[in-house]
Amino acid sequence: MICIECGRPVNDVYKEFGKAGSGNIRLTRCASCNQTADKYVEYDFIIVFLDLFLHKAQAYRHLLFNRQPYRDFGIPIQYIKVLVVYIFFESYIKWLRFKEYEQHPSGPAFYYIDWQDDVPYDRYWFIFITAIAEFAVYILSIILSVRLIYESRYPIIKYNYLIMAIILSSFGKGFLVLMMIWDYPFSFGSILNIFVLSSNVVAIKVFLDTTTFKAMFFVAFGFLGKLLFQSIIYLFDASMLLHLSF
Repeated sequence: MICIECGRPVNDVYKEFGKAGSGNIRLTRCASCNQTADKYVEYDFIIVFLDLFLHKAQAYRHLLFNRQPYRDFGIPIQYIKVLVVYIFFESYIKWLRFKEYEQHPSGPAFYYIDWQDDVPYDRYWFIFITAIAEFAVYILSIILSVRLIYESRYPIIKYNYLIMAIILSSFGKGFLVLMMIWDYPFSFGSILNIFVLSSNVVAIKVFLDTTTFKAMFFVAFGFLGKLLFQSIIYLFDASMLLHLSF
């Protein structure tokens, strides 16, 4: 466990008195900064969520290091479930974009689909698989950039925690549900993407204990990798549509 204020390791964040499960606890003070090691122990999760929304490093330290038991490898099932929800939301937005271009055929050819006819199911699967692949490329690009810079500094980097930090800080994608309920413009999705990228910067900075500039570099590298993958997929899809039209 670590102190959420200074990031130094601590033996525990609270001590329990009386019978186990009685709730009688005393919060531990950090020996380095003399602050409460983890104030979120006594807070409701809504407070933690609000601090995540405000990009506070303390909230990320609490969830990444103090909230769950340490693991050498693997990702908790809760993170996998949340990731699946993110991908479904992202797929829905992509589907809306494809549908929007039907009403504006002047857009790129690879966005155009004749929605007056029955759309084959493989088109929906293509959108869903593309959303999965884009997120995978984004994460792998960040891992590659971290490995290139920190491999000589740290002999072991817990990449499972790095992936967990990215998934956790992508909670802003959950707000895409508002576009499913109300007819929000696509600019709302772009604003959410910027919010998610900034959250990723904070989470990576906290986990690697690095500077904001380096964290921004890692996120930018991942975003560029995602854009490159999107360009390749869209060009491939455009060529397939062009081939089928002849």
